Amino acid sequence: MPYKLLLDTSSLMYRAFFALPQSISDQHGRPINAVHGYLDMTTRLLTEYKPDELIHVYDADWRPAGRVTLYPPYKADRPADPEALPPQFERLREILTALGLPQAEAPQWEADDAIGAMCAAASAADRIGIVTGDRDLLQIVQDGDSGGPTIEILYTVRGVSSLDVFDEAAVNSKYNVPPQRYVDFAILRGDPSDGLPGVKGIGEKTAAKLIAAYPTLAALMAHADAQSARVAANLKAATEYIAIMQQIVPVRKDVSVEVMRPARDEALVAKLAATYGITGPVKRLRQVL
Repeated sequence: MPYKLLLDTSSLMYRAFFALPQSISDQHGRPINAVHGYLDMTTRLLTEYKPDELIHVYDADWRPAGRVTLYPPYKADRPADPEALPPQFERLREILTALGLPQAEAPQWEADDAIGAMCAAASAADRIGIVTGDRDLLQIVQDGDSGGPTIEILYTVRGVSSLDVFDEAAVNSKYNVPPQRYVDFAILRGDPSDGLPGVKGIGEKTAAKLIAAYPTLAALMAHADAQSARVAANLKAATEYIAIMQQIVPVRKDVSVEVMRPARDEALVAKLAATYGITGPVKRLRQVL
């Protein structure tokens, strides 16, 4: 069974940036901590999981018009990136390209959508591990029993030093909902980090109970009056919000994905590693490629 790892690059770079000190810098004194941590994590993944292929997946647009047009508050209140982080994304692309490593993105969409589309296009014989710190991707976890590929989430904890593995059973155990209903769960619960408030008064426990009682959100809304007065009122007040979220929260699996497979440039690798002060991480990564 071919095993592929898809890395949610933006998510992992953020984790690495905040996990390592900015005193890790290049020869000009510019912080390179996120790139340093990301490359070392890639090395660990290749060493421990031995995938047949590993692809670095980027956000082409972290706040895509396809979602913002429907719901303007989507990610609108996220704080600006720390000044030292955006330049490191550019340097990471440079070094990954020089190393000849596969990279992918879906123009005008988020990495989640590119990953969703790549999983949808995979064969039933594939096993895919998605490395991310984003819970949104739990919705595409599947064991492969339905004829599609086996998909699991390798969720980052404690910066980028440890991973929790989520298959269908683990999602059920953690949230009391199956992955196939995680979208409904997320709509009701909300996600403040994405600017999605959820339905007022409904937290994780109530959301899980409601989802267990009804096969779809439409069925739940049709039986809103069967709930407590408070829950019924809050569901009815959120009717429009719930309808919009059914277009916002699901990962898009129909987007076009561009996969880049550059040729390795050894001279450029050596130059960039020295310039950016990442000779150690690059050496460790090259040893396992």
